[in-house]
Amino acid sequence: MLIEIIGIFITAMGSMILLNPKVARKMLVFWRKGNNIFLGGLIKIVLGVIFLGFAPRAKVPQVIFVLGILALLGGLLLFIPGPDKARAMLGWWDKQPDNLLRLISLATLAFGILLIYAA
Repeated sequence: MLIEIIGIFITAMGSMILLNPKVARKMLVFWRKGNNIFLGGLIKIVLGVIFLGFAPRAKVPQVIFVLGILALLGGLLLFIPGPDKARAMLGWWDKQPDNLLRLISLATLAFGILLIYAA
């Protein structure tokens, strides 16, 4: 059930960005401030651990396991390039047109729906 709740949250986030890309820009500003980038990495690591821990109980455990590995690696990789490079990547996303952010939000929506289905 925890993975389904996370999936619902991610789906809602993707929906908000699809309807209003300014939401994504506000999130980008938040993640670029101070050490928030490390908080993002930590959240991804925690999600990865949760997915890996709950994968055996999921409807489609292989999907949740793979997503857990990807989340764990994604969180760890945020720490490798250092905060300046990570902030630069976020800055690049902030300069992209709204339609690209909307397109990416579709991937976020699909990810959230996949989590809900596989959980």
